[in-house]
Amino acid sequence: MSSTAVLHVDMDAFYVNVHLLDHGEDAGVPLVVGGQPDARGVVTSASYEARRHGVRSAMPTAQALRLCPSLKIVPPDWPRIRHCSQQVMAVLGEYGPLEKMSVDEAYVDVGQWDGAEGVARAVFERVPAETGLPCSVGLATSKLVAKVASDFNKPRGFTVVSPGAEAAFLAPLPARAIWGIGPRT
Repeated sequence: MSSTAVLHVDMDAFYVNVHLLDHGEDAGVPLVVGGQPDARGVVTSASYEARRHGVRSAMPTAQALRLCPSLKIVPPDWPRIRHCSQQVMAVLGEYGPLEKMSVDEAYVDVGQWDGAEGVARAVFERVPAETGLPCSVGLATSKLVAKVASDFNKPRGFTVVSPGAEAAFLAPLPARAIWGIGPRT
């Protein structure tokens, strides 16, 4: 009997990478998309260069600027972000029933396990090739494990958790790796 296969696709630093499509000169610099620090702004998305300085999403922009004085702050381009999200979701929708979780994250039911790894690899390669936006992909037998798998090797992570390997995959990870479990839990 074959197991069900669930794909989780999470776009890497999505708002930042959407910005970089039109502003390649900002590649490689600590960058956040968000509000201005003098207006009580918040970081919506941080580049991996900014993350190395401790900058994170949902952090006040003023705090991010203290952590990284060379930080470049740009506002979100909502029409461009929505358009790019629609492009990504259109590609994903070709592979099976789509459950969109946000502008940059979705689950795809790819059916039975047989052949699912090839589908996951195709998605992993096709999304960036067609949109210019990097993604991470997790494939597993459940949404919970697929989501953890997509976060496992970010950015540009590709992780497959085969049927029966879920416990061995999850066991060494901190409990916070599971969505919804935070410091209070």
